[in-house]
This record gives sequence, C-alpha cells and structure tokens, in this order.
Amino acid sequence: MSAGPWSECVVVRSRDGSLAFVSTTSEALSMLQEAWPQRKGPAYHAAVGACEEVLNGHLPPYVARIAFLDACREAGIAVAP
Repeated sequence: MSAGPWSECVVVRSRDGSLAFVSTTSEALSMLQEAWPQRKGPAYHAAVGACEEVLNGHLPPYVARIAFLDACREAGIAVAP
C-alpha cells in the first residue's frame, strides 16, 4: 500500500479564517499532533492511530482521510467544501 497523496484534498478553515490544505496522511498527522485545538476525544485518537497505520503500510490512505474528517467534526473545525 502507498501512503501517497489523498485523492481529494481536505481544506480546513481555522478559527481566524485562514485555510490549511491537507492532502497527505503525513500532513494530517502533523496537524493533529502539532496544531490541534483539543487533543482528546475518540475521533481524535482514531485519526492519529489511522494516520500511523497508513504511514506504516497497514491501511490505505483513504482511511486516514475519513478519520481526519471525523476528527475535524469532533473538534468543531470547519472543513471547506
């Protein structure tokens, strides 16, 4: 399995209105570990775990993308369409 780019980028809107474009599992994991507003909750922990599993070659990248979107919803982070 490849941990290459996601088939579709996730555009995250921060509270100050700036946009972040997340298009790989590595970028998602970095955001989760370094810039996440609340590092708790089941979706957050599932997203971190999914990203790590993708990067270790155990899951396909789309699983990390779905988990990242769930973590965004859990944290109340807006995702641009």
